[in-house]
Amino acid sequence: MKNIYLTMQKILKSKYIGYILIFILTVVIMAPMFTVDLTQNNDAKIHLARILSIDSVIKEGVFPPIIDIDYMNGFGYALNLFYGPLTTYIPIILFNIFGTTGLALKIFTCITVFLSGITMYKFVFNVTERKSIATISALIYISAPYKLSNIYARGAVGEYTAFIFIPLVFDGIYNIVNNKKKDFWLCIGIVGLVLSHTITTIYTALFAILFLILNIEKLKKLEIFKKLIINVAIAFLICCFYAIPLLEHTFGGDYVIYNSDYMYTNGTDVYGTAIGFNDFFSNEFGNQDVRFSLGIATIFLTLLGIVCFKKIKKEYKSIYLIFAFLAFMALWMTTKYFPWFSMPNFFGVIQFAWRNLGFFAFFIALICGINAVTFAEQLIKNETMKDTFLFAVVITICTFAGLGVMRNWNIGDLKNEAEFDKYNLAIDRVYVYSINREYLPTNAYANLDYIDNREDKTYILNGNATITQEEKNGLEDTILLENIKENTKLELPYIFYLGYDVQVSYNNGEYEKVDTFESENGFLTIKLNSSDLATVKVEYKRTVIEKISYIVSVIGVIILFIYIKFSIEDRP
Repeated sequence: MKNIYLTMQKILKSKYIGYILIFILTVVIMAPMFTVDLTQNNDAKIHLARILSIDSVIKEGVFPPIIDIDYMNGFGYALNLFYGPLTTYIPIILFNIFGTTGLALKIFTCITVFLSGITMYKFVFNVTERKSIATISALIYISAPYKLSNIYARGAVGEYTAFIFIPLVFDGIYNIVNNKKKDFWLCIGIVGLVLSHTITTIYTALFAILFLILNIEKLKKLEIFKKLIINVAIAFLICCFYAIPLLEHTFGGDYVIYNSDYMYTNGTDVYGTAIGFNDFFSNEFGNQDVRFSLGIATIFLTLLGIVCFKKIKKEYKSIYLIFAFLAFMALWMTTKYFPWFSMPNFFGVIQFAWRNLGFFAFFIALICGINAVTFAEQLIKNETMKDTFLFAVVITICTFAGLGVMRNWNIGDLKNEAEFDKYNLAIDRVYVYSINREYLPTNAYANLDYIDNREDKTYILNGNATITQEEKNGLEDTILLENIKENTKLELPYIFYLGYDVQVSYNNGEYEKVDTFESENGFLTIKLNSSDLATVKVEYKRTVIEKISYIVSVIGVIILFIYIKFSIEDRP
């Protein structure tokens, strides 16, 4: 028995014990994933298609890849414009190493789980300077039932990738508020969030603002606001290559993703996804197969706070109380007791009220870690029992996490994933009803049958002209016309996105650029002048502002490296 205790004590005091346990729990959590057919997994199928699609665009020499011409019946679809590119670029690299999108996405998911544990560990260790607290907090964070639902049931790649960066944001803010080094983690965290998942980014910002307000006493120094502004500004510069085209389309068009009715982001819609108090203690799966349970280990360690709160070290008390409040807020926002009806429409971007369970998992993890270690060190007198209790906590977390994912263990034939790749690589066109449609112009979304039945050629919507020849090759098209009447309107065989360059030569004269606009069907449209002959050339060149944004992002990365060097070396 003594030998077992000594071995256990040695393990718990190992320098790398936190990282080792995070790795072990990652293996426990992710083992069943390699037996799952992702083509049957909600959003995962869409992400598999995005990996294949964007990889093919890159291999055609187009970078950054925005529009894939094979999608939407060959009329082009902005599959990588409105969704964070981080969730495709890294899986694409893994896809080219391991050969199938399914395996690439599974390995990527393992990486996100492990890294989210590491960033949580780093944040909590920064706050408490205790490996034991940081380790337990990290294990609670990565094993939250909601996170496992995101992985196994929903295939919410963007959302579970964002779990890596939430701790970084708060680590940076904590350093700024407490005048510590390495405030640049805030910038890195923001960049990671923006490039992973927009909704998580918005709600992280809201909770971060609340965190700052609750630290109002520490915000009296101008230096704090200066650091906050610098980090946010650098993050924006770095994200320009993604954010600027997104903003251009936000203000320069009408797309489904911004439509509250189509995206179910009204207060009424969000309220409809809110859950009841009993769901927090149930192991049943709710709408969209989400498990709303808070988890036995989380509930137990949270309740420990009742008996050990008075014993918590003074230096932890402030952030403990703030995180307890934010955890309560996040939990409240998942329920029907939160006034979603009276919230501004902006809050409805979350779509599903239960998404706040992810933020609850983050905030409560710190509470659980502090409670467990405080209980062991302050209320257990026997030294052997202290270590035994903490070891039992770790085993309990890993055990219940393992049991939580065992239902997904399904050893079988995974040929579907390979067949999915072969099928999608072989077909020339991806049809309108076979993929998500939220990145379409609203007019196009309202006319899906039109897209499905439309011929892959230019249409004359009104006026008069004769099309004598047309050669379309991907994102380039050349149309020859005769006998064109004034204000003849052409609908080109491309769904409307900004960045198409259309030039016209009248009667074999010089080419001149013409304005493009959106037709009632959501397609790229132009007007022609009266002429005997005309040649129309179409090419996707991106907008001038978009091209500038790429340069700005490079400058932003350079500035970040300079700021990191300054932050580490020159500050006290």
